[in-house]
Amino acid sequence: MKNSYLFLSMLLFAACGSNEQKTDDTKDTTAYQADTLVNKTNDAANLDTTDVSFFQNAAYGGMIEVEASNKALTFTEHPGIKTFADMMVKDHSGANQKLKSLAEKKGYVLPAALPLSKVELIDKMNSLKDEGRNEYYLQLMVNEHQKAIDIFALASRSKDAEINQFATSLLPTLKHHYMEVKKLDSTYRLPKVNQGDDPIKISDRTKKP
Repeated sequence: MKNSYLFLSMLLFAACGSNEQKTDDTKDTTAYQADTLVNKTNDAANLDTTDVSFFQNAAYGGMIEVEASNKALTFTEHPGIKTFADMMVKDHSGANQKLKSLAEKKGYVLPAALPLSKVELIDKMNSLKDEGRNEYYLQLMVNEHQKAIDIFALASRSKDAEINQFATSLLPTLKHHYMEVKKLDSTYRLPKVNQGDDPIKISDRTKKP
């Protein structure tokens, strides 16, 4: 009987020790996870406000250029616009991924979707047809690349060496895109600037009935 009590006592002692070990392990894991989250938060908090602004604005610009170009590819029959839109999707999809990787490294989470005001810029093409959509797309790309060049030029002077290098490396590509779309714009849209009262000079005849 005494042996039974002794055996039972040993089992209870072992169980208590096991529970204590599990509790300690859980505490250690929780502490590790908390430390990881704190480090991510601290990394993002250490970013300059201009760097945070760069990440957000560059992400929005990149998404607009890809999404608008994908939409343009569904309707345009103009060879030059097709070629340009293809280049936009390829180049900016790659740049967007690099931007995301850099932002994650710095502890900043990029916006996953465009705000409504920017979605509406793209969706406006749905209310146009034929030449009007082509003209609107070109004007949108001119405007977006002007903004992108300014955004990346400012980031190329960042105190963060990696952000500085990233922005500097992409500026030539953005400037090339801008020159290409300006050429298209000057031959396709600008000769028709007096057609109508639309703010971007798209003729009323190009609107859907």
